[in-house]
Parts: sequence; structure tokens; C-alpha cells
Amino acid sequence: MITNHRRVLLVDDETRIRNILRMYLEFEGFIVEEASNGTQAIERYGENHANYDLIVLDWLLPDMNGIEICKCMKQTQPDIPILLLSGRSEEKDRIEGFEAGADDYVIKPFSPREIVLRIQNMITRVYSPSPYVSETGDLLNNGFKIGEIVLYPSARRVMVKQNEVHLTPKEYDLLYFLITHQEKVYSREVLHTEIWKSSHREIYDRRTVDTHIKRLRDKLFSYYPEGNGWIQTLWGHGYMFKKI
Repeated sequence: MITNHRRVLLVDDETRIRNILRMYLEFEGFIVEEASNGTQAIERYGENHANYDLIVLDWLLPDMNGIEICKCMKQTQPDIPILLLSGRSEEKDRIEGFEAGADDYVIKPFSPREIVLRIQNMITRVYSPSPYVSETGDLLNNGFKIGEIVLYPSARRVMVKQNEVHLTPKEYDLLYFLITHQEKVYSREVLHTEIWKSSHREIYDRRTVDTHIKRLRDKLFSYYPEGNGWIQTLWGHGYMFKKI
């Protein structure tokens, strides 16, 4: 199974559809949470909207109209990608869905594999960092920029304000993981599993993660003090990267 930690809220009143999509999505490494009606969807989204990377939303729910839910979610978080499922195939229905804020529209019945591919494409389109273009307009080789940080994954190099920051391999891996999953909170255990490739069941020393985070912050701060809030601590939950 692939690990990507992207979290999907799956909203559909049909248990069979939820089960099939969950199976396919979890196989690809997605974390899936479910809601069987509009009320559940609104409640879960309202409580945890910052933790969801994408919404799969059925148009026809027993208690609410998916179109209205879509509008509500977009008002709370305009950038959240929403894939709308519907049995309505006419052009006017698709237009209504897109006007409500849906980013993609799939007509039932559908192929679960197609849904997964559409979701992966949406995630890539929305969350992949933009290539870095220098002040002269040149696209730098394989680099991407987040605020004042430029990463070159192929060379494992990091630049801040045009100065190279010398990181250890684990510091680089930690920064790369947090940046490519920005504004998502990860516990020390998850970070240890991802960066040090340990098992979730393996006993780990939380100080290992804390020490690397501190060193990483200190190095970034030395080149750009205004970026002191890039790596944030959420007490009792973990760490996240926030673009400043």
C-alpha cells in the first residue's frame, strides 16, 4: 500500500458505494473518513475542515442537497477540491454543479478506478508546489518555491533568500515532507515513521523528532528570521509547515 496521508471526506448515502471507494482509496494510501448524509458531512467538515484535502460528495442525499453542501464547504474553504457524484447527466446539471463550486463532476454509475485517478489528478493539480521562476524569468531546473524557500528535490538542496542552507539528510527529508504536506498537522510518531522508516508499533524516542525540528528551525531562521513561523508546533498534536 502507498502512503500519502492525504485525507478524503467521502459523502454518500449508499453504503456499497462508500465501501468500494474506501477500499480503492485506502489501497492508494488515502485516509478516508465517511459521512452517510448531509448533516454528518456538514458537522465533520465544520469541525475538521482544515484536515481534509479533498471531498467526494454525492448530489442526492436523504436530508440535504449536495449542491447546497458544496456551496457551504466552498464558503468555508474556497480552495478545497470537491468531486461531485451524480446520476444527473444533462448539461444543465453539470453546469449547476460547477457553478456551485465543484472541481470535477462524475456521472453514476462510474468506475472506482476512474474516481481514484480523478482524485489523484485533482490532488496533484491543487497541492503540488509551483516551479520556481527566478527574477529574470528563468525556470530553475526542477526547483519549486514555497514563500522564500526553494527546494531542488533531485539535488536535495535548499535555498533561502538565494542562500544555500546546509541540511543533514534527515533534516532535508523532514523539511521536504512537511512542505509537500503543508498546513497539515503530523504527530511525532507519524513523522518518525515517515522520515526514519520505523514501524507504527516500534517504540520511538520523541526527542529525535523534536531535536531535528529545532535544528531545522535554527538553520532556516539564521537565513530568514521572518520565517520563524514556518514550522509550527500544535501542542498535543504535532508539527506542521505553514507558508508565510
